[in-house]
Amino acid sequence: MGPSIRQRVASNTAIQVAGKAAVLALGAASIAVLTRYLGPNDYGRFTLALMYMQLFGVLADAGLYMTVVREISKEPSRTDELVGNALTLRLLLSIVVIALGAALSLLLPYDPDVRLAIVLAGGPLLFGMLTSSLVTVLQSQLRMARAVAGEVAGRAFALGLTLVVALLDLGFYAVMGAAAGGAAATLAVTWLCTRGVTTLRFRAQPAVWRPLLVVSLPLGLALAINELYFRADTLIISLYQPYDEVGLYTLAYRILEFTLAFGTIFLTTVFPVLSEAVANDDPRALRTIQASTDLFVILGAPLVAGGLVLAPPIIELAGGTEFEGAATPLRVLLMAGALSWVNGVFGFALIAKGRQASALWLNVSALTFNVGLNFFLIPRYGIVAAAVVTVASEALILAGSYFLMRRNFSFFPRPGTLAPAVAAAAVMGGLLWLLRDASLAAVLPLAAALYAGLLYAISPRSREVLIGVRR
Repeated sequence: MGPSIRQRVASNTAIQVAGKAAVLALGAASIAVLTRYLGPNDYGRFTLALMYMQLFGVLADAGLYMTVVREISKEPSRTDELVGNALTLRLLLSIVVIALGAALSLLLPYDPDVRLAIVLAGGPLLFGMLTSSLVTVLQSQLRMARAVAGEVAGRAFALGLTLVVALLDLGFYAVMGAAAGGAAATLAVTWLCTRGVTTLRFRAQPAVWRPLLVVSLPLGLALAINELYFRADTLIISLYQPYDEVGLYTLAYRILEFTLAFGTIFLTTVFPVLSEAVANDDPRALRTIQASTDLFVILGAPLVAGGLVLAPPIIELAGGTEFEGAATPLRVLLMAGALSWVNGVFGFALIAKGRQASALWLNVSALTFNVGLNFFLIPRYGIVAAAVVTVASEALILAGSYFLMRRNFSFFPRPGTLAPAVAAAAVMGGLLWLLRDASLAAVLPLAAALYAGLLYAISPRSREVLIGVRR
């Protein structure tokens, strides 16, 4: 008998966690090299260019990634057709949005070198869009080890190029080229790893494009608004604050993204299973939503408590003493990250249910709230205010998610793990504060063991989640 769906999900999650650990290590090394080579000012320019183009990358995706994963999960026989047409659509859309992004940058008060960096950032975007088209089939078939291989190879290649740039002092634009080289390597390896799973070729079938786009565009718009919601603060900071402030904030945000990587892995792995359960087995779908929410509550509480104490040494390790101003934004952003994990469960559930339009209205509300407050507060209070607005926006999304989950699923997860997780995290935070001068390598395993042990002892429901056993 072959492995169960649960075993395959667990296996794929474990593989991705291991691969993501390698990617995070490579990414952390790249950040350490880039921050020390570029300094806050040029690092701000570099990350601004990539972030700016990533906003347009969501338009190039147009919701196709999630839609294709869902459709392949439902009809595996259409894999070749769906992936081939998605490749063509994403290639064409990427070219259009790169040109659009470059043109619009001329209207913003950026230096010429930032505008050129934005154009160069189109390379990683294009390669990344094609890569994620291939990953759809690997995700739907729970073969993410192959996608992990491509990502790790690409990050390693990018780190090598970055080291060459820094050692030879090739300058700012060479750093942009290193990012493009890493994305190209990821595409090449992923292409090779996918060839044995499906027939890879560009397809142009308008009869397939139309229904794909009709279903995808509402989701794509929701994702675009969501991405703008996550990146609007950096964009607004770049309009009112010096580039070095952009560098401080983006370093804090990069650490947040690294920290939340497990949540992304888990959600993308569970999504095909959740989609199938929503279509065929409502009780299993509700159990999956509840278990996923419990897991992220258990992970989010120590993230917040640990961040409050350890933000300064983490920033110093990542960027050096020049970036110490990023510590306070990081503390606040980690609170937003814990909320975003939980909100991600609800967002994926609504997508699996086909309620993209509902998610769209919630994202529009959060974006309006976020952008309005950021425009008002960032010119006066700077990057810390931007981080606080992010927390407030996540709280607004959580409130809206409650209404949408009740309406579409007649269900909202019970917060049974919240109180014990907060209590255990508070004790863990106290230990970290007492040992705040010790090395991170020594204190983090001790704190994690204390938190897990306390939670295991005081919370039966958390115990079930930690050992992967459901009642």
